[in-house]
Amino acid sequence: MAKKRAKKQEPGKVPPPYPLAMVVCDNIHRDPGTGKVFLLGSFSTIHATNFPARHALMGLYVELTNGRGKVPVRIRLIDANEEREPLWEEINEFEFPDPRMVLQIVSYLAGITFPEPGEYRFQVFASGEFLMERRLLVIQQLQRNPNE
Repeated sequence: MAKKRAKKQEPGKVPPPYPLAMVVCDNIHRDPGTGKVFLLGSFSTIHATNFPARHALMGLYVELTNGRGKVPVRIRLIDANEEREPLWEEINEFEFPDPRMVLQIVSYLAGITFPEPGEYRFQVFASGEFLMERRLLVIQQLQRNPNE
């Protein structure tokens, strides 16, 4: 069995952070006493009867580690074919005082409108480099006739 080789790092270039997690959920709660994060109602599919479909609120939780110094992070929600502008995008700069720290990014997306059914993706970039993505399916659900 062949050994998998690690990607060679360019000399003098700071490596991007390493992604540990990305979870889409209904809500995110941080316990004020312990600082622990609770992800409530994780999902990967949204059902809608009509399009464009508006989703009232969702949370996005991302964890990164192995960052060094100040790191610009961009998170966006796009259609899988990237035929439109991002439905949502957030750009922030985070400080990693120690590469062993785990950065927890909590974002809330309110009133996102999905123009049509299909596959969408959350993507995370750091220092301009793609780190990871998470698929989100938006499915058209037929309305039931109340007279049936």
